[in-house]
Amino acid sequence: MINAMRTILGLTWSLISCLTALMFAMMSKRFIPFVLTRIGSQMWSSNMLRIAGINRPYVTFAFDEAQFERWPEKVIIVSNHASQLDINVCASVIPRPIVYLAKASIRKVPVLGLLNERVGTVFIDRSNKSAAKKSIDNLLDSLSKGISVIVYPEGTRSDDGELNPFKKGAFYLAAGADVPVIPMHVHGTRKVLPKGGWLLRPNPVHVRFGSPVHPESASTADITKLSKAAFESVADMRKWHQENVASPD
Repeated sequence: MINAMRTILGLTWSLISCLTALMFAMMSKRFIPFVLTRIGSQMWSSNMLRIAGINRPYVTFAFDEAQFERWPEKVIIVSNHASQLDINVCASVIPRPIVYLAKASIRKVPVLGLLNERVGTVFIDRSNKSAAKKSIDNLLDSLSKGISVIVYPEGTRSDDGELNPFKKGAFYLAAGADVPVIPMHVHGTRKVLPKGGWLLRPNPVHVRFGSPVHPESASTADITKLSKAAFESVADMRKWHQENVASPD
């Protein structure tokens, strides 16, 4: 009963937050930073985690923590994806405005599609070269405004917590924009809201950041190298979580 109430409250709060964000985003683009930080990160995500019974996620680093404050202003963050709640976790722990890399079909979703387009979500469309170039242009536009872009390169949520192979779209974008990739691993959200589930269940959540990986060129070989390095970093952090954190992933 309690978990059902959490879920209903979470859905209601998500709708309220989304409509509030859309209202401000449509008023003026000057409100976009406010929408991403105060509404997306604080109003929606932080409170969504509280509704789910989660304290602030535990954050660790696979490198010198002091580097966290010295990351490049323009960056793409790649993370595993085990739960719909990952979006809220990422927004609550990344200390910058963030948007997401999303499939072009998201544009067709009522309210959500319009909101994502308005705040600068990077839609990826592999249908032709012109669409691919537009994706890079949109990415550069968001990055130039101090907005980081987060990508779930597995392409879909994991059923069992295992790390699926990374698709290379994000890494082509990183090379095209000449920006570093920061690996990230989220642990514990699959227990809170697994793929195919709908009830929110409290569980500790942990986040670990890896060192930035820099693209060398846009060649196929270098993109493969970049993707492999990011995948191995996330896989190593997953193993670290499994060995050092008691809660299931």
